[in-house]
Amino acid sequence: MLEIGKRREFLSPRYRWVYESADKGKALLLSQALSIPAVIAEILIKRGMSEPELVRGFFKSSLNSTIDPFIMKDMYKGANRLAAAVKKGEHICIYGDYDVDGITAASLMLLFLKTLGVNADYYIPNRLDEGYGLNINSIKEIAQKGTKLLITVDCGISAFEEAAYAASIGIDLIITDHHQAGDNIPTAQAVINPMRKDDPYPFKMLAGVGVAFKLCCAVRSVLRSDPEFNGELPNLKQFLDIVALGTVSDVMPLYGENRIMVVHGLKILSSSDVRVGIDELKKAAGIEKVQFSSTHIAFALAPRINAVGRLGDSYRGVDLLISTDRLKAQETAKQLNRENLFRQELENQLLNEIYEKIAKDGSFTSRRGLVLFSPKWHPGILGIAASRIAERYFKPTIILTEDDGLLKGSARSIPAFNLYEGLASISDLFLSFGGHKYAAGVKLKAERGEELIERFDAAVKSALKDEDFFPELYVDAVLPPREINAGFMDALAGLEPFGAANHQPIFITTGVKKLGKVAFVGKDDPKKHAKCTFQKDGVILSAIGYNMNFYRDILNTHDRFDILYNLSYNTYNNITKPQLVLRDLRVSL
Repeated sequence: MLEIGKRREFLSPRYRWVYESADKGKALLLSQALSIPAVIAEILIKRGMSEPELVRGFFKSSLNSTIDPFIMKDMYKGANRLAAAVKKGEHICIYGDYDVDGITAASLMLLFLKTLGVNADYYIPNRLDEGYGLNINSIKEIAQKGTKLLITVDCGISAFEEAAYAASIGIDLIITDHHQAGDNIPTAQAVINPMRKDDPYPFKMLAGVGVAFKLCCAVRSVLRSDPEFNGELPNLKQFLDIVALGTVSDVMPLYGENRIMVVHGLKILSSSDVRVGIDELKKAAGIEKVQFSSTHIAFALAPRINAVGRLGDSYRGVDLLISTDRLKAQETAKQLNRENLFRQELENQLLNEIYEKIAKDGSFTSRRGLVLFSPKWHPGILGIAASRIAERYFKPTIILTEDDGLLKGSARSIPAFNLYEGLASISDLFLSFGGHKYAAGVKLKAERGEELIERFDAAVKSALKDEDFFPELYVDAVLPPREINAGFMDALAGLEPFGAANHQPIFITTGVKKLGKVAFVGKDDPKKHAKCTFQKDGVILSAIGYNMNFYRDILNTHDRFDILYNLSYNTYNNITKPQLVLRDLRVSL
């Protein structure tokens, strides 16, 4: 049994399990105050919610609990300038980004302005030709259309030169962004970013689309109080599906305002009155009839929208989200689906090439930091590849492609290694680099590639210990099997939507007995999903373990296990029951 109240660590063949319970007394009090299972109360306390009123707000997720947008620095300036442009009928352009957050933020602003009678233009830079953010050539192109007001979404906080250029040619600029701001900010009509060092806004973790939504809220408020404005004002709740899509896709933490907006956005995404473009994308992804969740955004919709940006042209993503023409939306959704399949094909080719290279080259075994490059690899999928390699080998990884004498690419890390600091320690190698603890982008001369291999490995080795290369799984609660019932599942569902900073809980049950043989199922050869039945304390537990081929021999040769799992419902022969989704296991001691 696990010792309650103390941190405990256990080793399985692949992971270190880490468990530390919340205060048992506090969990009992919270459980009684809210009439929820003690296990759910423990999870809430471990996620920073021990007061009943705070938990009630978490469960309720009322739109009335959102924060006044005017607390955000420069919001008055930005909202009043945009409201004035709406009233005057000025030409407005929305400048976005090529990822889902940037695409949804641009779409949101366009849809909002359209409801106010403004047909604004938009511009999304080409990832391969232009790169991220504002650039002077794009501003010149935008100016030629007679643009008087340029609004950035999900970008612009470091666009000093571009902001100055826009001002020099008579374009007013409003910057909305959510990326980390430095000590200085660009000069513009307004710079709206909760991550500004001088910004008092209490919730700092909005996505780019979330910041854009707050601007829409502020503009609506300004126009509502303006006696000279006679137009109709939209109910902004209708746009929360777009906000939810961008927030989940950008892996923003699902608490605070993000949770509130995503909860209400998911209701729209699950309804029969869903936006035409999203409806067609759901059909293309084969999820039009499911009970929609944040998981469907992350693993079905987001990859399809991201694919067009990764491979070059993001305009189709915006066109899909703002479309009111079903036939056109249907064709665009099919195009996005094809692009995603092509992206998957490129990704699999690249990963298989890397796996083969690592298997054949014995030097990779001793390396702690991995660097791989090839001129054949598509620049749009290097970030995905770096993530997959870092996850598979549990080592900080840099994946690069070579073009015109330069190596450019993406880096991803593991929890123990601060990637930005590690790259900074060898910054003399790079023409440019940037990022944060877990992800970064780099550019260097191709002739320095071999040096990067050695020095990045040395940087990782000097910063980490051997135990840092053993992945950990954090256990949320010990769960006795007798507590798994409909009431518990309902209480568990109250924690949704799951995502960053509010992950699907991982439970532990020790000493379960295997009943009968384990069946391996699935379309692969060999089949790799383990279908198991366990028993403990007289309770029968049905379980499925995805990609469990590693444990085939262990499952077949032993009878009693300690298991980590998530809980979900499974429907078979029209009967719906709780099912364990195995995350890991070990033989009981």
